[in-house]
Amino acid sequence: MGQQIDQTNVVVGVGGDGLCSGTIISRKHRLVLTASHCVSDRITRTTEEFVDPITGEVTRKMIEKKLDLEVWQNTTRDYEVISSRHFVARIKGNDSQNDVAILQIADADFSASMEAPLAPDSHRLMRGQTIYVVGNPGVVLDNSVTKGIVSSTERTLTIGGKPIKVFQIDAASIGGNSGGSVLNERGELVGTLDAGMRGAGINFAVPISATKALLRRSGFPDIVGDASRPDKAPSGDGRTGRHGGPQDPASIVHRTSASWFSTWFFLVARMVR
Repeated sequence: MGQQIDQTNVVVGVGGDGLCSGTIISRKHRLVLTASHCVSDRITRTTEEFVDPITGEVTRKMIEKKLDLEVWQNTTRDYEVISSRHFVARIKGNDSQNDVAILQIADADFSASMEAPLAPDSHRLMRGQTIYVVGNPGVVLDNSVTKGIVSSTERTLTIGGKPIKVFQIDAASIGGNSGGSVLNERGELVGTLDAGMRGAGINFAVPISATKALLRRSGFPDIVGDASRPDKAPSGDGRTGRHGGPQDPASIVHRTSASWFSTWFFLVARMVR
């Protein structure tokens, strides 16, 4: 799993701003999984007018443009970064409702050593199940992994006025972790880190089912399904249940507040600088 983390975890952002985490999920298609809110500022929507040359009728259409991002990997040895690879990535799929996004590295010659295998459709999250969160807390602490358990398999958050279905975990994470992977003990990707509560040890992740649905809609059905593909990373022998910025790592952008049990109110934060 350690080798898989080093080879599949990436930093996602633009010019050092709005940095998040991501995971390489397909070597063949050069795909990176991250959170939708990590790329939302790279999607612009404008209204343009079109005039019919015959009738003169004016119609207005919403035009969506997706701007490129950057993806990079650092290799550290003997406490020093010995190499840093930067790549341009394009948004190939975006699901703001479920907060997942698919990026494709533009360089056709890009070659990843590994990819994080997706958990099979037969998996089921279980309360108390051991999970690992992979990401780049504070960005400067890249390729970090923290351990925890599934605290609840089903939660509904309201962020930005929209309900989002997530599961709750207690693994530590801070700004920069957003979009990072949540793995089971076999190293299979079961979710994507989405949000958390400041200082509470309560964090939330989007189930892998949302990612699979987006992959199908985005034209990549061949990588969706059973994780036992020949080019996947080694899964190990563990068991599974069925199932920021560098300047201030502690800061978290607060998106909204969520209501719990009709009487308790907690401040929910997306894990992004």
